[in-house]
Amino acid sequence: MLEQRRQRGASLVELMIAMVLGMASLSLLASVTGYGIGTNANLLNQSRLTEELRAVLFLMKREIRRAGINGDALARVQDPVANPSAFANSIVLGAYPGEMANSCILFSYDADLDGELDVPANNENYGFRLRDGAIEVRQAGIGCEDDGWQDVTDSEVVGITSLSFTLAQTTSNQVSSYEVTIDLIGELNNTPQFNRHYEENVLVRAYD
Repeated sequence: MLEQRRQRGASLVELMIAMVLGMASLSLLASVTGYGIGTNANLLNQSRLTEELRAVLFLMKREIRRAGINGDALARVQDPVANPSAFANSIVLGAYPGEMANSCILFSYDADLDGELDVPANNENYGFRLRDGAIEVRQAGIGCEDDGWQDVTDSEVVGITSLSFTLAQTTSNQVSSYEVTIDLIGELNNTPQFNRHYEENVLVRAYD
């Protein structure tokens, strides 16, 4: 007769050790996966904040750079006394009540290049300001202290903690130039550790 061999099964101790090792591996995998998800979420939040602030900063720079543009510039050059510009020296700094100083900027430029400052239709008075943690754009030529401005940042996502404008004049070879400095700080709502600070200079060539 053939000798029957006994098949030896795993002992209870071996099974318990295997279970513990398996649970430890699963726990480690879950921890690594959770860390990766958290890291990706943080990167997405920081990217969203950066894009939001850069977009509004680009908008402000583009518009402020146009301050003083006049479609009737040739007539002004030929006879500046007889053809004064309605868009010259239009930059004004102020603030909405309760907000930080110089957190509002007003200016004008000739959007349709007809040489005239149009009001109220197609109003050519523009501006930006800080109010209640949001950046707002000027409507219908109203002032820094007036209601009726429109938000350009989403206050439910991004909080603007600081906004200020500085206007400086320099003269070289009897030619004046102007520079507006924009100082902007923003953070993601509910996650203030995610914040960004930008400082940009805008050269305004047509201000006079």
